[in-house]
Amino acid sequence: MNPKDQPEDFPVRTSEVGGIYVNTVGTASVVQIGDRAEVNASLRALAVQRASDHLISGNVYFESYDIFDRDTPTLKTLINEQDPEPDYVRTTNCLPTISVGCIEIIAISSAALLLIGNGLKMKGEARVKHVRQFASPSPVPTIYDDAGRMKKLEG
Repeated sequence: MNPKDQPEDFPVRTSEVGGIYVNTVGTASVVQIGDRAEVNASLRALAVQRASDHLISGNVYFESYDIFDRDTPTLKTLINEQDPEPDYVRTTNCLPTISVGCIEIIAISSAALLLIGNGLKMKGEARVKHVRQFASPSPVPTIYDDAGRMKKLEG
């Protein structure tokens, strides 16, 4: 087996946090203090606003919107023009501790990650379709007489 194909040992470090305040953590999100080997956060959501009751208006389905069927875009690995092999980043941590002061966060949104520590493989994907169905008032047609003057509608 090629040495590049073998997984590296995941270095364990200690995470120290002075204080943390997170007001809101969204759906499929992660708050992690310490090491995490892998995160695969995913969210598919339909946000429907209607003027009428959902029972009257009918259901809304994911299949109706192509955003949920599209392929996930991928980041291309950095390639050096002279060397077709991908470049790798290797980090050496001299201290065994990750030290963080105080963190204050208003919100962590859908399929997001707050990680204080080592992370090996991270992936987050959120697909949200907002549907708003409100009846708009029907426009009153403008009626003109033979001379091109606007006529008043009697009602």
